[in-house]
Amino acid sequence: MNNPIEKILTIDISSNSVKTALVSDNLKINLTTSQDIKILNEDLDGFAKRIDMDDLWHKICINIKDIIQKCHSDNYKIIGISTCAQRIATVFLDKKGKIIYAGPNTDIRGIDSAYIIEDTFSEEELFEITAHNPSLLFCLARLLWFKEEEEEIYNKINKVLMLDDWLVYKLSGVFCTDLTSSAESQLIDIKKSNWSSEIIEKFDLNPDILPQIVESGSIIGYLVPNLTSKFELKSSKIPIIKSGGDTQASLLGMGAIENADLGITLGTTAPLHLIIDKPYIDPNLTFWTSFHSISGKWIIEAHAGNTGASYSWFKESFLQRFSEESDSIIDTFLQNSNPGALSTFAYLGPELMNLKDQTSIKRGVFVFPPPMMVSEVLPKIDDFARSIIENIAFGIYENFKALHNFQISKVFCAGGMSKSKEILKVIANVLDTDLNVPEFKDSSFIGAAMNTLKALDYFKDYRSFIEEFIKFEIISSDSSISEKYKEIYAQWKNIKNKVDKL
Repeated sequence: MNNPIEKILTIDISSNSVKTALVSDNLKINLTTSQDIKILNEDLDGFAKRIDMDDLWHKICINIKDIIQKCHSDNYKIIGISTCAQRIATVFLDKKGKIIYAGPNTDIRGIDSAYIIEDTFSEEELFEITAHNPSLLFCLARLLWFKEEEEEIYNKINKVLMLDDWLVYKLSGVFCTDLTSSAESQLIDIKKSNWSSEIIEKFDLNPDILPQIVESGSIIGYLVPNLTSKFELKSSKIPIIKSGGDTQASLLGMGAIENADLGITLGTTAPLHLIIDKPYIDPNLTFWTSFHSISGKWIIEAHAGNTGASYSWFKESFLQRFSEESDSIIDTFLQNSNPGALSTFAYLGPELMNLKDQTSIKRGVFVFPPPMMVSEVLPKIDDFARSIIENIAFGIYENFKALHNFQISKVFCAGGMSKSKEILKVIANVLDTDLNVPEFKDSSFIGAAMNTLKALDYFKDYRSFIEEFIKFEIISSDSSISEKYKEIYAQWKNIKNKVDKL
């Protein structure tokens, strides 16, 4: 009998869904499945949110069983399971391991406890330690909120985990975290690469509730026996590998691993991550610094905002009447329209990262030539679609331009929207740079699988994986179109300055 084909089971909990993939040991995605997750509001204002964790775990189990059943070959072996998840999302457990709170990355209940943090640390002092702001987003503020508002629940907290840490615990029974996950808690000292003793002491937090920090891409345990039988897996001892934040897994999978590499993830949002070799504290308190999956490397994060969310909103709101698949329709619209979209401009959120100054909810606006007798050519739905893609590209460009204070060598791009070559062309031309796009756009799956192979010593380093297994397509910019976009961006920005005052 031939040797079994080796497969890696990967799980990614994103902002909107839980996705599972079976990846081969030569980094090819064989099968995928996905289900939406439930985010519930806990107050009328929508500030306090929680994840329906019973529903999430149920869907994870269904996804895994579905993947295994679809794998028609009997001659295969699961050599490891690796997970990643949305960053910032936090889970509190009691002594029995029962969930007492699980909040997504959009839970900002911490806005009500921000004053406690401000009374203890200035914004500059806390940013100097954590390289993250504003406080209302993170685990620290959520802990203090429960301490003030729900003391009975707070006193039951036995472990504080990030969302990926929780999934690892469910699969292995092991409490741990890694720096790619825990850096988004605002409890990590970015320079010391450890829990901040100063923050813990100042807020009288129990350090025992914080899990052990392990290296990303390491074996932390094995799949618990009852899940082996529940998932109908053949192997009896399957390693669980810690990957961490989905963004860092995505960077690995798109090939962004060297200093001065820039990775753009086109998902629900569009973070830009520049790889550096030492921690950086932005003197303007704008750009975050976190950890790459590779030990000894950090990432500076600029963020263009809700790019994919704007794209999805347009498709769901305006393209449902079409029989053709919506992504294909957008591609056709882009092919049939010109840069500038007949002076049609969209302002739906994507812009230069400025999270520390979100004092009001901005209006979504389209600006376009109105129907008038003197107008011979008026914008159509093609142009409105292009204006949204250009809004996304301009938001990415503003952050890309800001990061040019540092050296940038190669630009990589992956994520859901990168499946469209037409969208990639717009981004490449607006940035006036070439994009390195991997064969598999769901790069978090590939990154999680790479972590598994690295943990199992299949290769000596990540560069070896990339050189042997990851194929790239280069999306080149057109200098003449890029030159036009400089003028179009200036017009868009001029109007944006006025729109922002609405």
